[in-house]
Amino acid sequence: MTVLVAAAVAAAVLVGGARADGDPASDYLIGQKVFLPYDAKISRTAQRKLLAAVQSANRQGFRVRVALIWSDYDLGVVTSLWKQPRRYARFLGVELSYYFKGRLLIVMPSGFGFNWPKHDTAAAYNELAGVPIAPTPDGLATAATTAVQRLASKSGVTVSTSPRGVTSPSQRNSHDRIVILVAVLVALAIGAAARLLIRRRAARLS
Repeated sequence: MTVLVAAAVAAAVLVGGARADGDPASDYLIGQKVFLPYDAKISRTAQRKLLAAVQSANRQGFRVRVALIWSDYDLGVVTSLWKQPRRYARFLGVELSYYFKGRLLIVMPSGFGFNWPKHDTAAAYNELAGVPIAPTPDGLATAATTAVQRLASKSGVTVSTSPRGVTSPSQRNSHDRIVILVAVLVALAIGAAARLLIRRRAARLS
């Protein structure tokens, strides 16, 4: 119980730090495939369908990551790119370029952004032009799911949106954070024990 309490406190610190970061999505998408907005309540059904679509696409070789940006709050300090999904897509593509060089889809209430290093994006934007974005959190997620399906279809990939056995990003990431935090706490405890042992040995030799 003590470890879980400590982990929960540390998790709160980590989440706060992430929100204060220059561009939260650039950190999040290093290890995850979908970034969800902090300040929008997207239903679990919509989340699972989106995650299922992205996972299905990636399993079949259609490498794509998705960022949903509901408000300027989700942009951290780069709020100047709010309502400019195309510019933000290029910006985020550069931020992720060291870790990820595949397709990057941005969905804002004002439209789509798409980036794929060393590839022409005109065809993708033509395809995305036919996808409506309803002005609601679920509308944003639904538009992203449809966009992934259409883009993948153009490459001959049929994407499944079946949510069976798929957890939402928020659920999976909560578990991952606990695992990481417990590992960090164990490492700190080992380090403290090692320092204490060194001090005791030094005291004996003095």
